[in-house]
Amino acid sequence: MPDLPAARPDDPRLWSLAQRPYQPKSLRAIWLQIYDRLAQAIDEGIVAPGSRLPGEVQLSEMFRVSRVTMRRALALHQSEGTLQARKGVGIFVRQTPRTFVIQNDMRFADSLVGCGQKLTSRTLRLDRAAPSSEAAQLFGLGGGDEVIVLHRMRLLDGMPIYFTRKELPAHRFLDFERIYSESQSVSAVYKAAGIPWFRRAETRVRGGLAQPAEAEILGINVKTPVQYVIAVNRTLDGEAIEYNLGCWPMTSVEFIFNLPNQPQP
Repeated sequence: MPDLPAARPDDPRLWSLAQRPYQPKSLRAIWLQIYDRLAQAIDEGIVAPGSRLPGEVQLSEMFRVSRVTMRRALALHQSEGTLQARKGVGIFVRQTPRTFVIQNDMRFADSLVGCGQKLTSRTLRLDRAAPSSEAAQLFGLGGGDEVIVLHRMRLLDGMPIYFTRKELPAHRFLDFERIYSESQSVSAVYKAAGIPWFRRAETRVRGGLAQPAEAEILGINVKTPVQYVIAVNRTLDGEAIEYNLGCWPMTSVEFIFNLPNQPQP
C-alpha cells in the first residue's frame, strides 16, 4: 500500500472551521452543522482530493463534540460518496473524478485518461458456471450450457476504483483459463480464439446503491451511490462474446462516449 496523504489537524483553515461557534440546535442539528463544515472544507480544497482525514477522535476534539455526533456527520458524507472509508486505514476525501473513454477495442488502461497513477488489477473469481438470465439470452444458451465467469477489481495506487463481473460463452473460449492466467488479459484470450478485433455493441449506464459485496470490494459503505455500466462485446460479424456488468463509485468517474471506430483494412 502506498504512503497516503493526510489532512493536517493543525491546518489553520480546518481549525478555523472546527472552532466556529455553532448555531442553536433548534435551527439545525449540531451533526448537520458539522456536515456543512466538512462539505465546505472539501469544496474549498482545505482537505485535498484523495487525502486522509484526521482520525475520528481528533476530529471530535477539534469540533468539540462527541464521537457519536462526529460519526453521524461523517456517515452522511460517506453515504453521498464525498468521503470513503477504508478498513483499517481511515476516511478519505473522494478523488477528482477520472475520465473514462468508452470506445471500441480499447483496453481499460488506455480508456482511463490522464490518471497519472499506477493501475493494477486483481482477479477475484475465475470459473465456469451456469449463465445469468441476461447472458443466457444474449449468447443463446440452454440448460446445461456454461459461461466463463470472471470477477475482477481495478486499483489506482492500491485503491479500488472499479469492480466488474464478466460472462463469456464457455464453448467459444475452450482454453480461457490457461491463456488468461498467463496474460491476465481478456483481449489476449480473444486473439487466441481468432478474434483480433471486437466492437462494443451496447453500453448502458444507470445509477444505483452499492450492495454489500460491492461495497466490501470497493471499500465503500453499503448504499453508497454507484454507477453500473452494462456492456456487450461482439465480433465484427455480430456474434456476442462478452456480457460485462461493471460498478464504479458514483463520484469517481466521468464517462466519454466516442463515435464507433471501424477496423482498419
